[in-house]
Amino acid sequence: MTAPALADSGETLDTRKKLGLLGVLMPGVAQIAPAFNLFFTTAVMASLAGPSVPLVFLISMVGMLATALSLAQFSSLYPSAGSFVTYISRALGVRVATAVGVITILGYMVTFAGIYIFAGQYIVANVFGVTATGAGVNLLTVVVTIVYGAIVTIPVIIGLQFGVRVTVVLYLIEVAVLLIISLAVVFQGGAEGLSAVPFSWPSGTEASNVFITFGLAVVAFGGFEASAPLAEETANPRRNVPIGLVGAVLISGVIYVLGSYAVISAFGVSKVGDFAKDPNPFATATVRFLHVSSSFAVPFLVAVFLVSLTSSYISANTQTARVLFAGARGRLWPRVLDRTHPRFKTPWVAAIWFVAPSIVLGCIFQFADPADAGGLLPTLGIFGVVVMYFVTNLALAVQYFRLRRRGVPRNPVLWVVVPIIGMLVLLIPVWGNLRPGQAGIYGVMPLLSILLLVVGVVYTVVLAVTRPAVLAAAPALLEGAEALEGDPVPPAGIAR
Repeated sequence: MTAPALADSGETLDTRKKLGLLGVLMPGVAQIAPAFNLFFTTAVMASLAGPSVPLVFLISMVGMLATALSLAQFSSLYPSAGSFVTYISRALGVRVATAVGVITILGYMVTFAGIYIFAGQYIVANVFGVTATGAGVNLLTVVVTIVYGAIVTIPVIIGLQFGVRVTVVLYLIEVAVLLIISLAVVFQGGAEGLSAVPFSWPSGTEASNVFITFGLAVVAFGGFEASAPLAEETANPRRNVPIGLVGAVLISGVIYVLGSYAVISAFGVSKVGDFAKDPNPFATATVRFLHVSSSFAVPFLVAVFLVSLTSSYISANTQTARVLFAGARGRLWPRVLDRTHPRFKTPWVAAIWFVAPSIVLGCIFQFADPADAGGLLPTLGIFGVVVMYFVTNLALAVQYFRLRRRGVPRNPVLWVVVPIIGMLVLLIPVWGNLRPGQAGIYGVMPLLSILLLVVGVVYTVVLAVTRPAVLAAAPALLEGAEALEGDPVPPAGIAR
C-alpha cells in the first residue's frame, strides 16, 4: 500500500525520538489530575451520596474503562494524531467526525477557560493571600491567569520529550503525596476504624442523590484519552497507545478509590457531614494522621494542587495541539494550524490557538461573573468531551459491522458489547447537562449545551457546501502514513 503525503505544506511532527510506553501513558494519567479532583470533588460527592463515594468511583472506573477500551481498539487499528476525529471519520464519515471534532475542541476550550480562571483565582487567594473582591483583584487575577497560561504552554512548544518529562516529575510528586496521606490514614485505622460502609449502596435521600455523583465521577476521569493523539510520535503505537489509554483509567481509578476511602475514613463514616463541609479535608487528614501543623499542611497542599493542575494543563495542551494539527492537515480547519516549529518540530501554532481563546474567555468571565466562572464553564465544556466519548463508542460498534462485511474479523465483545456499556454510562453526565430546572445560572445549561452541538453541525454544513473536496480528501490525511500502512480497509482512493 502506498501512503499519500500527509500534508501538501510538508509539515510533519518530530518523530526522530519516539515515546515509549511510559511516555505515552503519563499524559493520560496526568491530565486526569487526581489530586485536583480528590481535593475538590469528593466533598461535593459526599454531600450528596454520603460515605459511598469510593463505591461511586469504583463503578465509574468500570464504566469509563469501557470507553477507554473502545478508544484502545480504534488506536490499535488507526494510530493517528487525529485521535477521535480519525476514528469517527472511518466509521461514521468525515462529516460526523468534523462536527464532533468542532464540538469537542470547543468543549476543551470552554472547560479550560473555566479552569484557567479558577487557577488564577486560586493562586491570587492562596499564594498572594488576596481574598477581597473588586476591579483591582479581577485585574490581578487576569494577569496571573495569562502568565500561568504561558507557563503551561512553553513545554508543549519546546518539545514532546521535554513536556512529557515535566509531566512525569509533577505527576509523581502529586501521586506520592496522595499515597502518603492515604496510606497513613488507612494504616492507622482512620478516625473510627476501617469500615466497609463506603463500599455499600446508600439508602434514604442519599440513594436518590447517588446518581448525580456518578456524573461528577465520570467527569473526573476526563483526559484519559491524552495518549491517543501521540500515536504518530510513539514507538509501536498499536501496542503502547492502547495500553496507555486503559492504564490511565485503571491507575487513576485505583487512586480515586483509595484516596476517597482514606479521606472519608479520616473523618469517620458517622461524620461524613463534617467531611463534606470541610473546605480542605485533605489538609485536615494530613494534620490528624501525619501529625504536622496546619500552618505546614495547608500551604503544602496548595503547592500539591498547583502541581496537579500544571501537569494536567501541559498534558491537555500537548494532546489538543496534535488534534488541531491533524485536523488542519486534513484541511478541516485553518491550514495555519498544521505548521510546526522550525526548530522543535512541534505544533506550536495549534498549541497557542488552543490556549489563547481559553484564557481570553476565562478572563472575560472573571470580570462578568467571577463567582460562577470556575463552575459554569467547565460544566458546559465537559459536555463537548462527553459527546466525543459517546460518539466514539458508537463508531466502534458501527465499524465492527463495516469490517465484518469486508471480511475483517474483530472480537464482538470488545467491539460491540463494551462500547454499548460505555454509552450507557455516559448518558449520566449527558443528562446532567441537559436536565431542565437547574438552579441559578445553571438554568441556561441545557440551552448552552444544545448551542454547542449546533455550532459543530453548522460548521460542518458550511464546510460541506463551500469546500466539498476537502471532506472527500480528509480521511487519508487525518489517518497519517503509519496508520495507512496497517489499515486493513484503507480509505477510498488509497492504493495498496
